[in-house]
Amino acid sequence: MSVQLLTAATADGKSTDTLLKFILISGFILNALLLAALIYLIINTAKLKKSTGFIQEPAIRSSTKKLAEPNVGQVIEKQILALASERGGTLSVVETAYFTKLSLELSHRALESFVTRGFAEIKEKKGATLYHFQGILTEYEKVTAKSLDDLLDDRYS
Repeated sequence: MSVQLLTAATADGKSTDTLLKFILISGFILNALLLAALIYLIINTAKLKKSTGFIQEPAIRSSTKKLAEPNVGQVIEKQILALASERGGTLSVVETAYFTKLSLELSHRALESFVTRGFAEIKEKKGATLYHFQGILTEYEKVTAKSLDDLLDDRYS
């Protein structure tokens, strides 16, 4: 039936065989062009990923990813704790913002977070609000600290 349609469609006298050959060759050429375009896109995508440094990592479970990468809050906490350690355990909001390059608002919220979780306490000094981290000792406090044995001896003597 399709041969009859092709014969009817060839009003200018072309033979059916020639028309079928033309259609087949055209199909092969189109397939070859599509394959070439696909290869071109794959190669250029690979070059783009390589040049921009974007390489997709295989998908990992979210629980594994959480362990591998610290979140922003953890990074900020570490920055603030390192700064508190360097500065003797006491920080102000402005000082924290200046040395960590965080905004004043974010510095204030982070320090307040330490207070609400019980890791720091607020102290007032000359009208300034200071956040003191109890677990961080100054070098003087470390040197003059008594050992557990000395404390026990003092208690029972």
